[in-house]
Amino acid sequence: MERDVRVRAVVTNTRPYGEMHRSVTLLTDSLGLINAKIFGGRKGKKTALAPLYSYGTFQLYHNPVNDTYTLSEEESEFTPLGIMKDLQATYTAAYMCEASSRLAGDIPQSVCSLLCSALKLLDNNPDQSRKVLIDFTWRLIQSSGISAGFDSCPSCDRKLDENEVMLFSTTLGTPVCKNCADDGKLVLLPGCRRYLAYTQNMSIEDAFEVKLFDTAQQRLRDFLIMWISFFSQQSLQTLKSGLI
Repeated sequence: MERDVRVRAVVTNTRPYGEMHRSVTLLTDSLGLINAKIFGGRKGKKTALAPLYSYGTFQLYHNPVNDTYTLSEEESEFTPLGIMKDLQATYTAAYMCEASSRLAGDIPQSVCSLLCSALKLLDNNPDQSRKVLIDFTWRLIQSSGISAGFDSCPSCDRKLDENEVMLFSTTLGTPVCKNCADDGKLVLLPGCRRYLAYTQNMSIEDAFEVKLFDTAQQRLRDFLIMWISFFSQQSLQTLKSGLI
């Protein structure tokens, strides 16, 4: 039976569909990742419906015969303004949407909520895209069930010195001490390690307010990007731009 569906979602992608219509990808809080058609979405009143990186509550029409969705209405909560005026912020938003789509899995509600918060934070602070990326990526990794230990090695339980470098275990999917590591490419320096531990249980908004020097930001960004790529099991297309 055909039915109406009401979901909260983020627009992670939008593209033309024929000459008059659009197709959008939505990361929903209840259905995960879905594609929906907007008939008349390229001309007329519906051109303003579901802009890229916006989020809100969407009214969908589901056809169970061919399992397709049509988007008819939107109650918008957020439309990006600052993001679309800044090139790096635009690419950062694209990365966050792609990473969320890859890792939403069985927990779409928490990932959808995190992505909404991150996009709003990025829109308000487009000149601090890298800091938003760091705080978003760390929370996305945690949402995947990883509980990293920074006081002691999660593999051998040895207490770590506060100035000790951590490497990575592909078996555990988490940073470990040098003796337990099997990947020397992922290096977590002491200052970055302290930042992750300190902000681990904070909201993304509170973590964003914690200062992090530019050099530490670059190193932590590189570490987290490689860590998230490990979980996605393939390289993220948005990282190939070199603008993040």
